[in-house]
Amino acid sequence: MSMFMRKRKRSVQLNNRIGSRRNRILFAISLSLIAAASWLLLANSEVPLKKYLVASTNISSSMKLSEANLISVAMNLGENQSSYTEEGLNLAEWVLIRPVSPGELIPLSAIAPTRSTECSDLVVQLGIGLASTVKVGDRIDLWAADATNSLESIPIQVVTAGELISIKQSTDSFSQGVQSLEVCISAAEIRSVVSAIARKSTLVGIRSQN
Repeated sequence: MSMFMRKRKRSVQLNNRIGSRRNRILFAISLSLIAAASWLLLANSEVPLKKYLVASTNISSSMKLSEANLISVAMNLGENQSSYTEEGLNLAEWVLIRPVSPGELIPLSAIAPTRSTECSDLVVQLGIGLASTVKVGDRIDLWAADATNSLESIPIQVVTAGELISIKQSTDSFSQGVQSLEVCISAAEIRSVVSAIARKSTLVGIRSQN
């Protein structure tokens, strides 16, 4: 009788160990299934990303939007998604009405169907290069000084707060570096600039304080 009880006790202990191991395995499998289900639920509940237009370079308000100065970036803007331009916009029909910097999203408020600026583009050649801190999209003043030794000839300001459209570097016939600017200036200032160019005045550009 005592031998039967020992065998029964030993059998119960063995079954308890097997049951305990089985429970641990089932518990581990359950955790894995829960983790997998949670991951699938989160993956399916994620908001789809949309592609938005981002400036790849400095873009002034007088430049048209194009693939040359824009890139598409997928992102989730949440509540702000309706405030920025999405990929698929017909770029040929839109222009900026304010400058944007590299890496900046293009706000809908910064574009217009037609150019809403009252200035004209003019290319001028500088006698002295711009400071390195001046960039496309900045406002600049242009000063003209006649090539004369007369004390009565003093520099005059011919452009106030013109928008810098582009900067070009070239070399003249004497292998000297020449910097040319494309600037959007008001109609009232065109005459002064053309007159300075005709007199072969030295033009200097500085960042506007206005």
